[in-house]
Amino acid sequence: MGGAHSQRILVCGLCPLPFENTSRNYGPGIRTWQLAKGLAGDGHSVRVVAMVIPGVYEEGELAAAETVDGISIRRLDGAAFLDPAVIRREIRQLRPGALVGATIYGSLALAQCGPAQPLWADQFGHVMAEAQAKAALEGENWPVPRWWRMVLPVASRADRISVVSERQRYAAIGELGAIGRLTGETCGYEFTSVIPCGLVEEPPFASGSAAVVRGRAVPADAFIVLWSGGYNVWSDVETLFAGLDAAMEAEESVVFVSTGGAIDGHDDSTYARFRELVAASAHRSRYHLAGWVKREAVPAYVAEADLGVLTDRPMYEGTLGSKNRVVQWLATGLPAVYNRVGDIGDYLARGRFGLTFPVGDAAALGERILWAARNRDELAEMAERARRACRRDFSFTATTVDLRAWAAAPSHAPDFRPAAVRSPFDFEEAPAAPPPPDPAPRPRGWRRRLRAAARALLGR
Repeated sequence: MGGAHSQRILVCGLCPLPFENTSRNYGPGIRTWQLAKGLAGDGHSVRVVAMVIPGVYEEGELAAAETVDGISIRRLDGAAFLDPAVIRREIRQLRPGALVGATIYGSLALAQCGPAQPLWADQFGHVMAEAQAKAALEGENWPVPRWWRMVLPVASRADRISVVSERQRYAAIGELGAIGRLTGETCGYEFTSVIPCGLVEEPPFASGSAAVVRGRAVPADAFIVLWSGGYNVWSDVETLFAGLDAAMEAEESVVFVSTGGAIDGHDDSTYARFRELVAASAHRSRYHLAGWVKREAVPAYVAEADLGVLTDRPMYEGTLGSKNRVVQWLATGLPAVYNRVGDIGDYLARGRFGLTFPVGDAAALGERILWAARNRDELAEMAERARRACRRDFSFTATTVDLRAWAAAPSHAPDFRPAAVRSPFDFEEAPAAPPPPDPAPRPRGWRRRLRAAARALLGR
């Protein structure tokens, strides 16, 4: 899709990016690299401006600017990244033919500049569903208006919007309607596109030969159930713990290993709650909580595991979103057990690519873990089937088809206006309809004639 249609493209997103050896490496960084690499693969000249997620880099780890795989990268702190003057300066310097926002933060940074260039705005998960989850965790609703103030300028200005699931696509269309963009001008225009979570096809860090847990912290023949990544607001640690403990009670080989932990400044309590549950367990010696580990160590944990596990609380965040870590597990050959929720839950169940259980059903989770521990040959067959399908369906190239087609000839939405932010329902309204005329007076005797006509019609 490159060649004659190659563009200079500015991508605004988040870091760390997946090749960085940090102890915390979140999905938004993978999303940013997914979009950038997909575009660069078509021959576009891509520059990434990435907001540094606070508290991720240790001293000496952060490179302010570098070039990786031909992609120019500049990293900014949050204040600079969300300063329209800074991003406008980047636009003036690059003179791009198109702008791409990765995640709501990258999309907001671009939208609030009021750019003249066509804008592809990504929403990596449904922001308002995440705001609801955060509000439930906090016990206060301040996240709802705060996060809506991010969504509104993005939805108002975007020429195209990408989401992570088909369910989220309909939610995004609803938001567009709510702010007045489903008009006669845009009838028939496709605003939205699904870009599922993408797998990092060439992991930057090999698993190595040295064992990290197997034969060291756990028996060599243990059945290792792995959680890798943050314990977020959507994480159902009660169901996770109850399912694991039930499986451990029934099967001595089952152990649990966790890499990851609290998400500083966003969710500090979910992981703490899980640690409390583990501390009170009769099987606590079989829980191994490694905390956050360097990115280069994660592949070894995944390689030694037998089953990845993830549990969601019952909320719209999971229904509308996706789970990046499940995609990464499957692509490396690690089978997964996950709730039957959202597009990724459907993918596992319909293709028999993984084990699923109802949201919040700890007994069912325990049963799935037991089946996996006692049917390892069948589990391995499932894992290989999932690995092949995942590498086909979730590659950076396969998932960015719509974005790449748009980038070859970037264009505005039919209702584009060169203004920073559109006000809701900021379009010409129809004139008020004139009042209906007064009804004509009915002739005398009309009731008697109406009854006679009705009797005749009914054959009476």
